[in-house]
Amino acid sequence: MRWYIIRTLLHKEFLRHLANRGGIALVLLLVVAALLLSAFGGGESQAVSAVGGVKRCYIEYWQDDPWIDHLQAHLPPELEDRVRFRMGQSARTDGQGSIVYEQNAGGIQLRPQRDGGYQVWIWHPGKDTSSIAPFEAWFWQETHKYWQGRAAEALADVAPAMRRQVQTPDLTTRRFEIAGGLDPRSGIATALVIFGLFFVCVYLLPSLTCEERERGVLLAQALSPATASEILGAKFLFYPVLGLALAVLLAGTYNPGVLLRPFFWLAMLVAVWGSMGVGLTIASLARTQRAASMGAMCYMFAIALLLFICQQVNIKGLPYLALEYHCPRMIHAVLGDALRWYHWGNLAATAVLAGLWTAVATYLFRQRGWQS
Repeated sequence: MRWYIIRTLLHKEFLRHLANRGGIALVLLLVVAALLLSAFGGGESQAVSAVGGVKRCYIEYWQDDPWIDHLQAHLPPELEDRVRFRMGQSARTDGQGSIVYEQNAGGIQLRPQRDGGYQVWIWHPGKDTSSIAPFEAWFWQETHKYWQGRAAEALADVAPAMRRQVQTPDLTTRRFEIAGGLDPRSGIATALVIFGLFFVCVYLLPSLTCEERERGVLLAQALSPATASEILGAKFLFYPVLGLALAVLLAGTYNPGVLLRPFFWLAMLVAVWGSMGVGLTIASLARTQRAASMGAMCYMFAIALLLFICQQVNIKGLPYLALEYHCPRMIHAVLGDALRWYHWGNLAATAVLAGLWTAVATYLFRQRGWQS
């Protein structure tokens, strides 16, 4: 590749975006929104799940007990796919010995005490205790029925006056917040970063590339001394840098501390590279600017609908094939100071998907992307 040709192509891309007043206006609006989000609303706020509540609740116990058997036998149908029973010894823990829950999950821990009672530890994402309310309501209802039934059986032959003096086992409750709950501020910040990234790489890139194709500019470049590899290289240099700069600006405006975290830069790099592959694929398949804009909108709508349906009907595995499943989780983890070991898995999956999208986009652009 010849640098002087790539530099000329980069200059051309810069001038085209400089003349795109609509894009500049939207970028300024995003920056203003990030500034307002950083300056205001810093007080305590209720945290909510990234997808609207706890999707899975673990009932964890450290010894077998008929109480556990009762809970398992009286699990309502609407919670069967969302409640998991497991021994506390088998759960993953962090360096401090605390059980680690995946995103959008909570737990009810039944910890036996030396005096024969139990401590019930309730773990909920973020500060909003209502996120685990459906599971907690079922748990306490069945717990009350179980101990009431046990007491009735044991005191069947005892005088009524003595029954009232017999106490059931002592149950004490403690509540804990699981770090990383998506509060409104970090949720909006994550959405701004993702939107800025996709606006540049998935919307602007196909739209302006197809506009060049319609006007014959892309064909003129192909007929010039510039090769297809140099045209492609200029786009892979310009759009990822522009998208990365906008995403970093938005994230740094909300939380400047993320700029010092290596994971943030790794997440941004793989996210922008994958978005670039998606955008260039759309640009290569669409023949007109209108088709490119519609294709970008259809892609984002289809992915959002797919993730929502998979979540609602509990389809596993399929969401992992979407960049949009991994990227928000990584970005929210660093913005909300809730980075966990499993986010490195999201990073690795995003890198693989980004490589696949880039390979597909490169092949399509070389075959037909530059043609009118």
